[in-house]
Amino acid sequence: MAITKYQFNTLENLFFYYNVELFDAELPDCLINLSRKNNSAGFFAPERWKDAKTEKAVHEISLNPDTFFISDIYWHQTLVHEMCHLWQQTLGEPPRRGYHDKEWAQKMIAVGLMPSTTGQPGGKITGQNMSDYVIDGGPFQTVFNKISVEELASLRLPYAPNLPMMIVVPGAPATEGAAPTAVAPAGPKGTRGSRSGVKAVYTCTCGTKVWGKPALRIKCGECDALLIEH
Repeated sequence: MAITKYQFNTLENLFFYYNVELFDAELPDCLINLSRKNNSAGFFAPERWKDAKTEKAVHEISLNPDTFFISDIYWHQTLVHEMCHLWQQTLGEPPRRGYHDKEWAQKMIAVGLMPSTTGQPGGKITGQNMSDYVIDGGPFQTVFNKISVEELASLRLPYAPNLPMMIVVPGAPATEGAAPTAVAPAGPKGTRGSRSGVKAVYTCTCGTKVWGKPALRIKCGECDALLIEH
């Protein structure tokens, strides 16, 4: 099988699996993409594409491949998070661009993900930039755990980034955009980390900004320069 087809078939299979198991197969087809967005694990972009023949709008879910280094459940969470945006766009009442409202939050909870501005219990469940954590014993955890070790291995993307363009750091807020999912690496019981221990900000002359512990040597993936610690 050609490399591109092999890579994206995996994403299509995962979308189909979670659509059936968590959304009763109600979600329409959408374009699953891979793209990097600073400090964002993924995003949903409504009507980003159109059918060249019918001009029917096609929605996009994009995942940041640099987060695939964290864990399988982490980026599966991101996919389902964005699928909740697709559900709201097509079957609910879409909010203003990029905002995570109560209807979306309720759907997240229904599928087994707790929205949180911090990625931890106690965070707000609505807002512009959101993370989430797995609800213990909820539908998502149950469905994820149904995947056997062998199946999970087969569902990993066969091709991974050689070097991440950006270093993923705990608690970094998402940049503004089309429903971005904030990056926050997994912590205990499926949480996505917190802001604890984040003490320094690193910037590049090109405008790139990341957060992390002090005294790191971080190289910008855009211009190959060392970031400056503040």
